[in-house]
Amino acid sequence: MTASVPVGRGGAAILFDVLNDLNVEFIFGHTGGAVIPLHVELNKRMRRGERVPRFILCRQEGGAGHAAEGYARASGRVGVALATSGPGATNLATPIADAYKDSVPTVFITGQVSSAAIGSDAFQEVDTLGMTRPISKHNYLVKTVADLEWTLREAFVLAGTGRPGPVVVDICKDAQMALLDQPNPPRVRHRESLPFDPAAADRILAALAAAERPVIKAGGGVIHAGVSDALRQFVECFDTPVTTTFNALGAVPMDRSHALGMPGMHGSIPANYALREADFILTLGGRFDDRVAVKGFADGKRIAHVDIDPSEIDKTIKTDLSLVASLERFFDHALASGMQARHAHWMARIGEWRKQMPLPYAEGDYIKPQAVIEILSELTAGDATLVTGVGQHQMWAAQYYGFRRPRQWISSGGLGTMGFGLPAAIGAWFANPKQPVVLVDGDGSFQMNIQELATVVAHRIPIKVFVLNNSFLGMVRQWEDMMDGGHHYETCLARNEDCEPDCMTIDQTCRRQVPNLTGLSHVYPGLKTHRIRGPLGLRESIREALDQDGSVLVDVWIDKAEDVLPMVPPGKKLDAMIASSA
Repeated sequence: MTASVPVGRGGAAILFDVLNDLNVEFIFGHTGGAVIPLHVELNKRMRRGERVPRFILCRQEGGAGHAAEGYARASGRVGVALATSGPGATNLATPIADAYKDSVPTVFITGQVSSAAIGSDAFQEVDTLGMTRPISKHNYLVKTVADLEWTLREAFVLAGTGRPGPVVVDICKDAQMALLDQPNPPRVRHRESLPFDPAAADRILAALAAAERPVIKAGGGVIHAGVSDALRQFVECFDTPVTTTFNALGAVPMDRSHALGMPGMHGSIPANYALREADFILTLGGRFDDRVAVKGFADGKRIAHVDIDPSEIDKTIKTDLSLVASLERFFDHALASGMQARHAHWMARIGEWRKQMPLPYAEGDYIKPQAVIEILSELTAGDATLVTGVGQHQMWAAQYYGFRRPRQWISSGGLGTMGFGLPAAIGAWFANPKQPVVLVDGDGSFQMNIQELATVVAHRIPIKVFVLNNSFLGMVRQWEDMMDGGHHYETCLARNEDCEPDCMTIDQTCRRQVPNLTGLSHVYPGLKTHRIRGPLGLRESIREALDQDGSVLVDVWIDKAEDVLPMVPPGKKLDAMIASSA
């Protein structure tokens, strides 16, 4: 990592010199006192007609952070967010943590008070370094302009290599304004990479081939490493069913005979049945999180794990075989080894279970959310970039959309961040504006970053938003019905002072709209809004919305009582999975 910025350059100029050199396309952010020097430099360059990253002004720093995540998830490149000190930095805490949990390559640049004022409780001072240390891959405090270039370059390398993740660069205001006299050299980093162990890889391959009922559990690392094609070849070579975790959806097309869909608490029937009956589970680039590795997950099974991050090996589930390696190196070795396998009887059972993927559902007098997702999948040929918020709608989208390619599924996994969807859809569109972007959100999640509709209309972003509106915080409502006797005091979004305090009824006719989503067309000029009240003409209404130019928001009144199924109840084993509401 060699310095390339000449002496005499100001800190703000150095920052944009480095970002240009790294081919950064977009910065998602908001402004403020501690980053004014950066915006002054950006504006000077724009007026001179010079190349600079395009700054996308979001309406809140948290929205900017999620937009950077959406860009990174959809493109595979490092997403960049910029915010000021104090509340700007604290508002970025949630997207930083979200990116950390899902290993999203991102760089979060924050302003900081002048170096001499640190620790003095100055206006808009906060310990960004201390705050973000446990939720970032690495973080830096830049006090002097001499450290700015190497820090920025190293931040981007760290964010995008190995196990990706968020890196925070907190830059003091005086470092942004000072002129470079002599750059400090990069720190010497001792990063020892473990050599690839072909013998360990061969032991895993031999165990996979010898197993009677093997299952491959592919995690989000497959997407990050860009090895989806190799995974598909590997699956076919070893004739082994593969379940793609929440963050790996799209790595294997859902219509492939080996595809099991998503595993876990709200996973598909074939995925959970296969994991329950398996005698050997090979996890590739994924964690054993508590939503998938439920109680008794490893009982009676051999477990193998390949991951680039050694800290994940034996972290929550004890393995019988393991390998610390990049998935690219592992697949290269496996496909060149000449080893193959056939599991005909096992695949026949898998084929029978696949008939229940996705789970059939009963039609009724009200719109079924599953039907909305299936129609969206059909009308977009399973090829849209599908973005969601967090809640019931997220699980229905994961279950019923026919994913066909990597990086088309943009959703918050490990942190489960409500409000993620709208800003992430903005970032995903900037990552690939030629690909249609569809946002499926819930009425609760959508409101948490609703202000980013201003960003949508300001940039004329043609995303299609479908709000599955049940007037509830639906996922919590579903748990309340199971665990609290159906008391919905905290989850009913239609509740007001006129309601009975102990109301437990799920009233399909109570559709009090706060806010009235169709009225948003008056608040955000250029946004088209529609409402679908019932199942009659559902397909035609969805098609009409998809075919319209520009940004469109559709308020879909779904069945308020619909639950997400299948479901493995908390603390239960896979064999306790609930597959029917009857």
